[in-house]
Amino acid sequence: MSQDPIVDTRNKLDDLGQRIHAARSSLGARGEISDEAERDWKMMVEKHSDIRRKLDARPDHPAGVVEGIDFDADILRTSLEKWVAKVEGKFDK
Repeated sequence: MSQDPIVDTRNKLDDLGQRIHAARSSLGARGEISDEAERDWKMMVEKHSDIRRKLDARPDHPAGVVEGIDFDADILRTSLEKWVAKVEGKFDK
């Protein structure tokens, strides 16, 4: 990790965005997902975009703002992990 929290959060968001898209692609290749799972995935993509816009809005966010954005990214990562577990559970049945 770098010494710059904005760079670290930006890198975390880039990685998370790739994971979100990769999860949908790899799961979609194995079969159809439910309409609910599709809506949830789209909401994750939108949330990721919103978080990224907040981060990119200013080049010099105060530390507290960056920490809040970082926390939002952590929540989104947890949502992705829950989504993957839920969708994979449907394929296991």
